[in-house]
Amino acid sequence: MSRASLSFEDPFERFLRPPPGETPEEKAARLQQEEEAKRINAEIEEALKAERAASKRRRAQEVSVLLLGESGPRPYRADVAMNLTSTGVDLQLRSPRSGKTTTLKQLLLNFSDTVFAEERASWRAVVFLNVITSFKIILQALERELESSSDSSRSPADDFVIQLDGGTTARFAEMKMRLSPVLHIESTLAKKLNGGTDWPNSKDNNAAPQQPAEVSVRGQAWKKAFQSHRHHSAKATASDGIDWDDREDPGVILNACRNEMIALWNNPRVREVLRKQKILLEDSGFFLDQLDRITGRRFVPTDDDILRARLKTVGASEHTFTMTSGPEKGMTWKIYDVGGSRTQRPSWAPFFDDVDAILCLAPISAYDQVLTEDKRVNRLEDSINLWIELCGNKILAKVPLILFLNKIDLLKAKLESGVSVKKYVPSYGDRKNDFPTASQCQSPSILVPVAKKTKKQR
Repeated sequence: MSRASLSFEDPFERFLRPPPGETPEEKAARLQQEEEAKRINAEIEEALKAERAASKRRRAQEVSVLLLGESGPRPYRADVAMNLTSTGVDLQLRSPRSGKTTTLKQLLLNFSDTVFAEERASWRAVVFLNVITSFKIILQALERELESSSDSSRSPADDFVIQLDGGTTARFAEMKMRLSPVLHIESTLAKKLNGGTDWPNSKDNNAAPQQPAEVSVRGQAWKKAFQSHRHHSAKATASDGIDWDDREDPGVILNACRNEMIALWNNPRVREVLRKQKILLEDSGFFLDQLDRITGRRFVPTDDDILRARLKTVGASEHTFTMTSGPEKGMTWKIYDVGGSRTQRPSWAPFFDDVDAILCLAPISAYDQVLTEDKRVNRLEDSINLWIELCGNKILAKVPLILFLNKIDLLKAKLESGVSVKKYVPSYGDRKNDFPTASQCQSPSILVPVAKKTKKQR
């Protein structure tokens, strides 16, 4: 068949061709349907155009930031000897996580002063949970200590006596029984934070696992349960949203057990046991030092309490707020907080498409720690590799990347207590094991090579 004999027919022309034998009435109906279809199509196009324009204007008033950082475990036992005071563990040491949550809360508190106005009742519950979890850890530590020092003639609990107010005393078994209502609140709060779902450890408050499971929540749904209670309570005050006459308020039980809690925490032997077992209570230690205030019947968390309160979140969560101060007052900020564990990192990709900046947090103090998922990988090394991987990602070629080396206070404490950098980072060499040297050494070793690599790749 020759090329000249080939004929090509436009399929659309054939589709639009009037049907054979069309009557004038059918033609008029067909043309009317075509006009209606064109009108609907024009309306859709106009709506899409308006939506794109509105989205462009909205984006001009929005800043989207992706918050990245590894997810470390809640510290329970110290892997190394920490800086100790004469009264026990240095309670100002913070968690060795990357610090994403604290950084986010700092942004909210500093630039949107109304963001926590309706959340104080929720954070009050989280503070209570931190305190209760700490007392559970303390009781488990004391039980281990007493069991290890037992003999066949008598119970080891007979050697442990707590002095209470009014000259009365209580032995370990009695103290544990007096604090049992406090331990029960933990499962109640955990269940409410998880939307009514039982928490794994809630069925046995007296269990003593090697490392207590940490309560975790997904997204921001945990705040809604407390907010709904706040709005449906006729007795809730407008300022704090707390119904002080609610008999189920966990603060009632903490207030009733405050003398036992304060006496146990202030007991010198308790501090000695924590120091001996190298147990860190992270920022819960701050709350324990504030028990007289926190167990008060009218306790409302301050901004500092909210900053120190710890609640593990899993999955991705979006935080939207409007700047109420600063040069960008009136701007809407959207901050996406995503899980930092290795198993959750593949879920980061969808957030790369439409963000104005990526803030990557790396704990500079984690040189002596390993990943929970892989004990062979140093946490500082993992942070560096993660940063290099982000810099080399072509999808992020036009996205500003910010590296935030934090946990400097914990780095200082570790170095002052003699934790060797060289032991965990051989390339550190024979440099001085002090903060000025370590901080100056670590920063260039991360920033300079990565900057050069980034410049070549982009």
